[in-house]
Amino acid sequence: MLKKKSIILVFVILVVIGGALYGKNYTTKKQQKELAQVTKVKQEESKAKIYAATKAILTTKTVSEKKALVRTEEKKKNSSENSQKIVVIDPGHGSVTSSKTEHRDPVSSIMKIIEPGGGQGINTRTPEYVVNMAVALKLKSLLQAKGYKVEMTKTQNSVLMGSKERASIGNAAHAALVIRIHADGNNNLSVNGASMLVPADAKYTDDIYLASKKYGQIVFNNLIKDVGMNNRGVVERSDMTGFNWSDVPVILVEMGFQSNAREDKLLTTGSYQEKLAQGLADGINQALK
Repeated sequence: MLKKKSIILVFVILVVIGGALYGKNYTTKKQQKELAQVTKVKQEESKAKIYAATKAILTTKTVSEKKALVRTEEKKKNSSENSQKIVVIDPGHGSVTSSKTEHRDPVSSIMKIIEPGGGQGINTRTPEYVVNMAVALKLKSLLQAKGYKVEMTKTQNSVLMGSKERASIGNAAHAALVIRIHADGNNNLSVNGASMLVPADAKYTDDIYLASKKYGQIVFNNLIKDVGMNNRGVVERSDMTGFNWSDVPVILVEMGFQSNAREDKLLTTGSYQEKLAQGLADGINQALK
């Protein structure tokens, strides 16, 4: 009987221990399962955050790249459009003069000397053609950088040509605009500032009058604004051979007075010449848009 009770006691003890062990094991597995679920949730949240962050970065990059692409395409488009437009630059006067004459316009018998020579600085004694060529070459580079095709009537001051021949170069190029570069002079040494000359509304310039005047005003406004010089206005002229023989829009800028001591000095300064060229380039670009 005692042996039977001992066996029952041992069995009960084993059941209790087994239950305890099972309960502990169950609790451990439950905790592990809960921990695994928490870990999974955290991992999912982490993945979601990483995905969201990556998407944001990629979206930002995409937007940035799209903006850059748009800017690039616009630049290409502008460059392409401008490259179809030809600007002819005529540096006024030269180192060689001639008393030969040519017809002032196609319908009159009035003759004008083809190259009487330009002025010179009152103090620096710098010939006008030197200043004109310096600004013209700077202007050429600036316009080419903007995408325009640029032709010059000459690149050497020793080349002799009349205004009629200069006009023919612009005509042959089918130029969108011809700009003639000059400096001014006056017996009154206090006179200063810039002016823009454009063709008058005459029977031989009626087809280019409106465009020339419009372009001349836009270019001149930019020049005055950029350089900050005295504004002497836009002036219509009917007596200029280079205008009268032109079949394309044409303007002539007088960049300042070599007869004025202050402007004489400025006109020979590289930085000022660059300023003049930049003002003209900005104006031409605005006019031909």
